[in-house]
Amino acid sequence: MKDLSHASRVNPPFPNFVMIPQIIALASTGFTKRGIARHFQITEATLNRWFEEDEALQQAFSQGREAERQALHNVLYKLAVEEKDKVSAMFLLKARHGYREGDQSEQSNRVAITFNLPGAMTADQYKTIEAVATTKNKRTDGNGD
Repeated sequence: MKDLSHASRVNPPFPNFVMIPQIIALASTGFTKRGIARHFQITEATLNRWFEEDEALQQAFSQGREAERQALHNVLYKLAVEEKDKVSAMFLLKARHGYREGDQSEQSNRVAITFNLPGAMTADQYKTIEAVATTKNKRTDGNGD
């Protein structure tokens, strides 16, 4: 009986000591899981199964992604600090340090009140409501007149 809980049972074509450096190199240059799967000529589902079954392969992908992140961050940091690029500096402030433009304290202490008013009524509808309210007031006042 075919196991339907996982992708097709394609085993890794190479031992880990061959695949791990390849996965790190590919992920560190921006390859996605789909791109890495295409490199090994397998489906993305099969690659995900390999990652689930072999922690070393998943770690290789994570290590490659971290290397990519560090390289990109370094370029952006150099642009912001050494080249005095204002856009790069603002992006780093926002992304890494939670900076928000404008005075946020003013917005965080605001209270919003919403009034929901009924739609417009015809004169007949208003008279009916007025008659009911008047009758109700007479009953609650005790003046049955």
